Amino acid sequence: MWKRLVFSIALLGFGVSGALADTASPWVDKKPVRYRLLVAEVQGQAYAALQMQLKPGWHTYWRYPGASGIAPDFNFTESQNLHAGAAIFPAPFFFDDGVGGFYGYEGETGIVFPLSQKGAATLKLQAFMGVCREVCIPLDIELTLALPETRANQGEAQKVVADILAAQAKAPHAQLKIARASFDGVSLQLVVVGEDLQSPYVMSVPGPHDILGSPRTAARHPAAHLIETPAWSKLDHPLIGRKLTFLVRDGAKAIEQEVEIKDHRLLPRVHPNTD
Repeated sequence: MWKRLVFSIALLGFGVSGALADTASPWVDKKPVRYRLLVAEVQGQAYAALQMQLKPGWHTYWRYPGASGIAPDFNFTESQNLHAGAAIFPAPFFFDDGVGGFYGYEGETGIVFPLSQKGAATLKLQAFMGVCREVCIPLDIELTLALPETRANQGEAQKVVADILAAQAKAPHAQLKIARASFDGVSLQLVVVGEDLQSPYVMSVPGPHDILGSPRTAARHPAAHLIETPAWSKLDHPLIGRKLTFLVRDGAKAIEQEVEIKDHRLLPRVHPNTD
């Protein structure tokens, strides 16, 4: 069982073995974090992965960092004979820092990028990330990996990539999803449904003109929770009728869902237990 994306250190190892010579760069140690770039195929698709090990107490951020974080940035434009797709992040966790909180990771984590390669290639990653504790350290990353046309001995790298992919937020499903989202002029009202719900937490991705507060659980049941989030948007960018992205985490389960916001005043009055 992972907790906050902590991988087994014994499984991942702390160096580049001979078996990884063609698929991983050396570790770069910049306290309080060390990182490397690796490549492997999972189910026929090639991926690059930025694998990171953060010292205890330090953290980094999801693609949307929350109220008090630093958004990461990735650039592969100097690579040759390959194209890197959009970053695939593991599902984040919420950290309450007393000033709005943030969405991110601690311990061992990683970010993967789908690759399209033509023959022998050079993979070059340039990235900017925030690594923080009481203070934030800007982290400029530059990693290069020469890739042969075909790769062998991907076992360790393949396991790392597969585990990061498995940790990403899933599509909504019967065990966890948002049944409806509405706005009453003051708060977003989200009904989260699923099986044996424990303590679902909603992480909201606002639009550029929105301000969203901290969510609170207004009503709970093993099959449904009503979660309210204070919300405000500019008059010419009303929340009602728009779609917002939410990530819901309940223990090890996490889903990402885009939901259209309805007018709460026009919805039938239904108790969350029956939604």
